[in-house]
Amino acid sequence: MLGQALGLTDTEFEALQGDDYQHSPLFDAREKAVLAWAEAMTLNTAKRDDDAWQKLRGLFTDAEIVEISLITGMFNMINRLNDSFRTELEPEEYNRRQHGAIGVTAGALEDYACRICASGGAGRTAG
Repeated sequence: MLGQALGLTDTEFEALQGDDYQHSPLFDAREKAVLAWAEAMTLNTAKRDDDAWQKLRGLFTDAEIVEISLITGMFNMINRLNDSFRTELEPEEYNRRQHGAIGVTAGALEDYACRICASGGAGRTAG
């Protein structure tokens, strides 16, 4: 649901169902690099996946790589907990009804991130 709220299309979701996303014109080089890295982290092969690592390093800053990796790790943790606890997730129809209520949009997330950056919450160094 979050992907749809952020503007991903059904066609893009379909392309993500297999390995075709790497050859799909629907995703640019940065998106493909993030998808490959997230996949490598999820499969626990990132340490050995030099290709995914080099593509990521060539397209993103260190800070961006940390953010991409942290969000991937967080969702992997949530998924593993839900799987382990046999959590019954809400049905798709329930989530579709909630979609309009939560107001998550790409613009809303960008506004939130910009407020954090403006307040000095990002890029601080330990001192």
